[in-house]
Amino acid sequence: MGHDAPPRWDRRMQQRLAHGEAAALGELYDRFASLVHSLAHRVLDDEDAADRLTREVFTYIWEHPDSYDPKQGPLRSWIAGVTRHQAVQRLRQTEAASARDCGAGAPEPAEIEQKIREASTAARADYIVTSMPAPLRAALELAYFQRRDYRQTAADLGVTEDEARRRLRLGLQLLSTAHHHHALPPGHRASYTARGARPSPAAPTAPPGPHAPRGPLPSHSQHTGPGSSAPPGPGPGRSR
Repeated sequence: MGHDAPPRWDRRMQQRLAHGEAAALGELYDRFASLVHSLAHRVLDDEDAADRLTREVFTYIWEHPDSYDPKQGPLRSWIAGVTRHQAVQRLRQTEAASARDCGAGAPEPAEIEQKIREASTAARADYIVTSMPAPLRAALELAYFQRRDYRQTAADLGVTEDEARRRLRLGLQLLSTAHHHHALPPGHRASYTARGARPSPAAPTAPPGPHAPRGPLPSHSQHTGPGSSAPPGPGPGRSR
């Protein structure tokens, strides 16, 4: 993946978050909450767990804005990566706890890891499909979700058969990369995984803690997002 200069909005958002501009988190949430929630749900397959992880991801972003390096790519991709890896960690913890409860009837570790890999790959594939250029996405949706052959796909899209084949080929090449990004191995913690961070309640301000928060977050009492979650308040680790 190339390291082209990211859009100006990405750089500016990172700077605003780094300076503790509370309104920036609200804007970020409005723009990416659906993405974060959908990826979390794809891995965890649980609405409440996806809601909690969504809050945790935005809490982490608020507390660690410098973890994003604009030189490494778009902010959207970084947020998706944070979400996927944290969701994989959460799934691994959940599966391990379930295995302990099952005792002798628990699935083998290899089965658990296979489930985690499949969930991680599915989430990345979903992200790739939603991120690819619209012409490629439309071709894939017609060919693989609506079961059109390439001739029907070409007719539906109003393009030549050669162009339809080209779009399908490129789309499949992008999708194939989902299988080359595996879930984190047991015990591994990515550099951007929150270290013991806990989301504050879905409220406009953070609970009291040993450190002063970087500033009150905007009130989102009228905001509704995935699972009706409001942007999280900053945790105790974010201080001036």
